[in-house]
Amino acid sequence: MSNIRRACLVALGFCAAAALAVPKPGYYHPSSVQVGTTTRVVMGGDVVGGVQGAWVTGEGVKVKRIVPVPGFPRAAGRSERPFVRDWLYDLLEKKLPPDKRHRELPEDALADETDWQECDWWFYLDALDDLELQMVARDLYTPERYPQDTPALNHLLILDVEVAPDAKPGRRDIFLWDNGSLSAPHPFFVTKEPHLVEPFFVFPKRDNKIRLPHVLHIDPNFKPVPLPVHLDGQIWPGEVDKYMLRLEEGQQLVCSAIARELFPYLGDAVPGFFNPVLRLYDSRGKEVAFADDFYFLPDPVLMYKVPEDGFYQLQIHDNLYRGGPNFTYTVFCRDVKTDRPVYSPKERAFACYPQPAAFIPPKASSNLIVQTGTIDMPGRVNRHFFEIKQPGSWHFELYARRDGSPLDGLISLYGPMGDLPLSVAPLLETWDDNPGRLYVEKNVGDDEHPIIKKQMLYEGCIPQAECDPSGVYTIREPGRYCVTVTDQPGLGGEHYDYTLCISPAEPSFEVFALESACMVRGNSASFSACVLRKDGFEGDIAFDSTDDFEVNGGFSGDELETRVHITFKKGWEGVTNFVLTASGDLPNGKTLQVRVTPTDPGEQAFAYSHLLPAQAFYFGRPGEVLREKFKHPGPHLPSSKKGPDAKGAKHSGGKSCVSCHDKQGKKQHNKGKSCNECHKGKE
Repeated sequence: MSNIRRACLVALGFCAAAALAVPKPGYYHPSSVQVGTTTRVVMGGDVVGGVQGAWVTGEGVKVKRIVPVPGFPRAAGRSERPFVRDWLYDLLEKKLPPDKRHRELPEDALADETDWQECDWWFYLDALDDLELQMVARDLYTPERYPQDTPALNHLLILDVEVAPDAKPGRRDIFLWDNGSLSAPHPFFVTKEPHLVEPFFVFPKRDNKIRLPHVLHIDPNFKPVPLPVHLDGQIWPGEVDKYMLRLEEGQQLVCSAIARELFPYLGDAVPGFFNPVLRLYDSRGKEVAFADDFYFLPDPVLMYKVPEDGFYQLQIHDNLYRGGPNFTYTVFCRDVKTDRPVYSPKERAFACYPQPAAFIPPKASSNLIVQTGTIDMPGRVNRHFFEIKQPGSWHFELYARRDGSPLDGLISLYGPMGDLPLSVAPLLETWDDNPGRLYVEKNVGDDEHPIIKKQMLYEGCIPQAECDPSGVYTIREPGRYCVTVTDQPGLGGEHYDYTLCISPAEPSFEVFALESACMVRGNSASFSACVLRKDGFEGDIAFDSTDDFEVNGGFSGDELETRVHITFKKGWEGVTNFVLTASGDLPNGKTLQVRVTPTDPGEQAFAYSHLLPAQAFYFGRPGEVLREKFKHPGPHLPSSKKGPDAKGAKHSGGKSCVSCHDKQGKKQHNKGKSCNECHKGKE
C-alpha cells in the first residue's frame, strides 16, 4: 500500500472518529413553542454527554439553560426502588410540609455491603421540578428494554427555550455544541397560537401492578380546547393520543400534522418511522373524518366541515400502532373559514426541508426551452411542440415531484412531425422514473477490501423524488418535434403542475457538502464535500472565496469527494450562515458556477445514507456555557459511604470494578462485576 493511500486511510479514520463525537439529537419534545413563553423541551439523542450549549436560528429565540438527565440505575437494590417510589408519591400528593420535603436515606443505603446504587435524582427528589419528577416516575414504571432500547435516543437533556413576544413565527433550527463539534440542525417551530403539550408521564395510582401501556396515555382530565391550537405529543407502542376539541357549526376544521418530517431518517430506526393517522369522532362516538398521508407526503392533513356545535375527539396514532420516544408530533388545528384546501403539496413538501438549488427549474434562455403546464384532470395528456434547428444531443428533463407537485411524470418524444398528426408521428423515446441520478457510490474500505456505501441524494427532502424523468436523445435532423407529458398512474388535479426543460446536452455538475454545521476553531473550519458529475463532465472544480472567507480545496480529475478547509476573515459570535459556491470550466470554454448544497447524512435503518438538504450552511463558535450541574443540599451519600469500607478497599458502590480501580493500577478484581461484588469478603 502506498504512503499516500495509507495517509488517506489514516485521515479517514480520524474523520470517522471525529464524526462519532458529534452530538446527535434524535428528537425534541415538544417540537414547537409559542411566542412569549419559556418552555422546557426534552431532547433525546446520543453523544450528548459533553454538550455545553445550544443555539436557535433566527431572532427572538434563545436556550437559557441545559439540564442533563442522569442515567437511572437498573440493577437497583430490592428496597431502593420502593423507597424512591413512596417518597415520589408523597411529594406528588403534597403530604410533606415544605420543611420536611427532604427524606434521609434508610439504613439499607448506609450499610457497608449495600446493593443500593447512587443516583442524584433518586436521593434528592425534593430538588426536582414537575418535569424531572415525571422522568423519574416513568423510569420507575418502565420495564427494562421497554420500549425497545435505542442507543441513538436514550440520552436525555432538558432545554429551557425562551421565546420573545415579538419573535417571528415559523420554522427554526436547533444546534447543540460541545467543545469541539456542532450538531446537525434539527427543525423546531415557533407559533402564535397556544399549545397543549402532552405530559411527559401521567402518574398512576399507588399500584405496583399497573400495566405500562395505561400509564403512558394522555391525562383523561384534559379539558376540551377551542381553536386554534397546537397539539404536541409522543406516540408509544400501541398508543392512541386523544384530544377533545370544542367546535362550532360552520367551522372548516383543518388539522395538519408534522411528524415524519421532523426527523425522517434514523440509523437505528427500530421499529421504523412514524407514519401518523388522524381520526375525528363526534360527540356520539361516530368517526366523521379520517386522514392518512397528504398526496405523496406521509404527514396527513384532515379537513372537516363542522355540521353542529359540540365536543369532538381528535385521535392520532401510527398506522401500524408502532411507537417510541422519537415518534413525536405537532398537530395544528384551526378554522380556515373556507371550503377550499388551504395547503398545496408544495407548501407541505418543504415544511421542514428546503428546496436544493438543483430542484428549482431553470429560466428560459437562448439555448434553453422552458414550458410549463398542469395535468388538471385524470388521464390528460399535454403536448409541447418545439423546433430543432441544429442536430445534436438534447437533454429533456421534467421538474414536478422535486418542485413539490404530486405528478408522477411520464414524458415521450415524437418527431420529426412535419405535417403529420401526433397520432401517426414516430415515437422516438419515452422516459419514466430516473433513479440513477440519485445515488453516489463511495468506497469506505480499500482496494483489497472494498466496502461500497450508497449515498442517496434528495430522497430525505422529497419522497419519491426519482419520479421526475429525464433523458438525453440524439436528434439527427432538424424539424418540428413534440414532447407529451402525462401522469404515469393516470391521476390529475389542480396541483399537478410541472416544468419541462429542453436544452442541448452539456456537461455539468452539482456539489454537496456532507455536513451543514461546522464548529469554527480559531478562524478556520473544515468539511467534506462530494460532486455529482453529469453528462460526462470531467474537469476540475474549485471552491470560490469571498470577502468574508477563503476556501482551499476542490476536485481534480475524476475525484468524487474531497476535504475542504475554510478560513474566515472576520469574527462573530454564536452561529451564522454563509453561501458557498464552486466553479468549473466547461468544454465550450464557459465557466459554470453552482451553489453548494449543504446536506446532513441520515441513515435509513442500516441501508442507504440519505443526504438531507439543509436550510443553510452554518458555522459556529463556542459561546456561553449553558449546561448546569445538579444542585443538591449535600453529598450523594454520607461520608461513611464515601471513604474506605469495612474491608478497607476504596470503591464507588454500584460502579463497575474496572471503572473504580483501573486508574489506581489495581489488577486483582473481577472485571465486569460491581465493586460491591468484587470486594465482598476480600481485602
